[in-house]
Amino acid sequence: MTLLSRDAERTQLDDALTACGRGGTGIVLVEGAVGCGKSALLRYCADAAHRHGVTTVRAAYPDCPTDLTTALGDVPERAPVVVCLDDVHHADAASLGRLTAWVRTTSHTARDGGLLLVLAATDASHHDAGLATELLKHPACTRIRVGPLDRTATAALVRRHTGGPAAPAVTDGLYLAGGGNPLLLRALLAEPGHVPEPGGPFSRAVLTCLQRCGATAPHLARALAALGDGATTERVASVLRTTPTETDRILTALRAAGLVLGHRLRHAAAAAAVLDDMDPGEREALHRRVARVLHESRAEAAVIADSLRACGGIDGSQGSGGCDDLDGSDRGWVVPVLREAAQQAMAVDEPERAAACLQLAHASCATDTDERTRSEIMLQLAAITWRLSPAAAEQHLEAPLAALRAGRLGTATAGHLARLLVAQGRIEEGAEALRRATGTDATSSATTDGGGPDRATTDGGGPDRAAGAGATGRAAEADVLRELFALPPGGSSPAPPGGEHLNACAALWTHPGHQDDAQDAGRFLDGAPATQGTHEALAQAVRTLIHADQPRRAADWCRRLQEQIARHRAPGLRAMYGTLHGEALLRLGDLAGAEREATAAIRAVTGRGGHFRSAPVAVLVTALTDMGRYDEAARHLEPLIPERTLATVHALPLLRARGQYFLATRRTEAALGEFLDLGRLARRWGLDRPRQHPWRTDAAEALLRLGRHQEAAELIAEHLALPDATGPRLRGVALRLRAATETPRERTRLLTRAVAELRGSGDRLELARALADLGRGFQTLGEGTRAGSVVRRAWGLAADCGAAPLCEEILPGQDPGAPGSARGTGGVVGAEKADRLSESERKVAALASAGYTNREIAAELFISTSTVEQHLTRIYRKLHITRRRDLPLDLEFDPCESAPLRS
Repeated sequence: MTLLSRDAERTQLDDALTACGRGGTGIVLVEGAVGCGKSALLRYCADAAHRHGVTTVRAAYPDCPTDLTTALGDVPERAPVVVCLDDVHHADAASLGRLTAWVRTTSHTARDGGLLLVLAATDASHHDAGLATELLKHPACTRIRVGPLDRTATAALVRRHTGGPAAPAVTDGLYLAGGGNPLLLRALLAEPGHVPEPGGPFSRAVLTCLQRCGATAPHLARALAALGDGATTERVASVLRTTPTETDRILTALRAAGLVLGHRLRHAAAAAAVLDDMDPGEREALHRRVARVLHESRAEAAVIADSLRACGGIDGSQGSGGCDDLDGSDRGWVVPVLREAAQQAMAVDEPERAAACLQLAHASCATDTDERTRSEIMLQLAAITWRLSPAAAEQHLEAPLAALRAGRLGTATAGHLARLLVAQGRIEEGAEALRRATGTDATSSATTDGGGPDRATTDGGGPDRAAGAGATGRAAEADVLRELFALPPGGSSPAPPGGEHLNACAALWTHPGHQDDAQDAGRFLDGAPATQGTHEALAQAVRTLIHADQPRRAADWCRRLQEQIARHRAPGLRAMYGTLHGEALLRLGDLAGAEREATAAIRAVTGRGGHFRSAPVAVLVTALTDMGRYDEAARHLEPLIPERTLATVHALPLLRARGQYFLATRRTEAALGEFLDLGRLARRWGLDRPRQHPWRTDAAEALLRLGRHQEAAELIAEHLALPDATGPRLRGVALRLRAATETPRERTRLLTRAVAELRGSGDRLELARALADLGRGFQTLGEGTRAGSVVRRAWGLAADCGAAPLCEEILPGQDPGAPGSARGTGGVVGAEKADRLSESERKVAALASAGYTNREIAAELFISTSTVEQHLTRIYRKLHITRRRDLPLDLEFDPCESAPLRS
């Protein structure tokens, strides 16, 4: 037999065997923790004695022969004999008495042949007092202490098991997990990949060690496992209803066995093994007692909550739904502890743990007396779970909303409910809660149906208030609005007058429309950290950039925010920022990028998106429609037809996407219906802002296709007259559509202005549409050369966007990927090449690429024709081209903004 790191112990046993062979009498007591190799040393001694022809008697308690004298009766008096008795600590009282008497006899009775008694037991603290005394008194007693393996011996054991040296990290990991206990180490080596599995060799070895450590050891191990990070000697003693001294004695034995480090079981698998070995009812009772002990000893809320969750069935299979087994005296502290633990969990970015604590707190409230508390908890839960599951967050608001309508919700709680409803896009229900919070709807909020299409907003004054309550009511309203609708990008609250609650609730989903909106949003994004409390405001700031014709900045910020939350468990936030990223890319004409971001957003909340899922689906459907992938777009629209979807602001982009899909698939009347429905909802919810929802121009395009030009012109005029219709994209699209209602001469002039506006908006797809219309306008006026150049540019932009239907409309039959296609002529010039051109050369190149003749360029720039020719010669040389049609079409100078119109 090979023993690792036991040279000194073997030497002591060899010396004792030698003395026995010479006729001496000796006793060897091998002590040590469970699993550390005591039995292996006994086997070594017996094998060595056998090899030398010495008679051996081997036995283990409790199966040891009742009378050792009888067992040795057949051994000749002159022959040496070795008696090896294992697990002496398991001997019963009668056996210990006989063994003690026999040891006493050997101290004054000599055998001619020699006698060696080898005993193995756990630490001396477990021995019978009488036997221990006799061993101390015996003149030939030797004690051998067997400890755990060190790192070197552990490495040797691993090397023997694997047949080769192991990496230091592997050896260290095994040493730390098994504490140097050979039994536990061998069990770990038997596990696949040295990783313990439930019920595997390591778990079984842990349970075996505990059973062999005494009757109390398994109970103590269970208490340690249940206490977790909150374990101390005093708390373990309280759980076991014993003394700290006795607890410490058993802890010492478990530490020596490598099972415990400090006040924790060394390995999580060991803790799981001892708890799984319990009856479910006993396990829940243990966790209840542990929770009470932790509370009484003022442990941290997070530690107490772990035990409360374990006994409450939140994560288990018992499904009790709450801490029903805690007595009445416990209920006063259970809910506050769980709510505090939820706050601590959110502070360290553990939303799942926070949600579990709040769910248990809600279930632990008495339904007949704690409805207000239950509602507050559900609001906390909704705020936390949105980042995990928007659908679950929506469901969490249903009970508080019902309590509001029944008149059982306090003002402050109603204000919090309003804030969360609005954040979920439920504008009308949010307004209903806000009326309750501000005290302006005390008579009607309990009977409001919440969200029906015929419900009207309140008037500006609201109902009369009781005398003397006016100042208090106004102060409460100001506080609620300040908390509810503060707009960080604008730096102030849009406090609407009196009862215009729908407009107030719309504030989170729009922005004031000031000229400095984008600047304010950028400052906020630069200074605000991405934390639990800032994500709504950050999203609002990004939306502001998108609507302010700064989609590239918005896309950059989305990428940064997505990177910041990538390491967190926040699928809801990933979907929110992914949707905004997709919207920004749509505004840039990057259809493939928009499809990518929207698909990822949908995937993040699959099965748990709720009404919010409509937002990324709208982006995806729009991108697929513009790319001509109509069948795929239709598959994403079908599951979202139920009218319940129209209860949130996420319905608005969905309606627009459906309308654009119907328009692209030549169902123009259906498209018009979608756009008009969008307008009705936007007006009712206070969201009728062209920057966010340009439904008038969408409807005008449908009307133009239906031949209803007068109605289209009226909508376009109404659109342009709105104060919010000030961005270059909004004006460019409106001018493009308005041009379709004018004469050819006026049409070209309006399209020239539309191109100039759209070129500054960043929207390449809308620019491609305007250029295509402008090319056709030039063709109508007989300017074929200029028309061809502009059309090629329009086709190139559409091809770069991936808009196959638009490419086909501009140049039928032209493959965007074919060599020598229009995409390859007058394409995008590299920045390094464009920088080679002077400002004058850039202007000449831009006009020439747009189809202007040398004479027209000279007239436009007030230079001579020969100067134009000289500029073109230098331009060709710098750009390495040989002909006019190869000139780039994306230089920063509009080729049409001041072109002379011909009669």
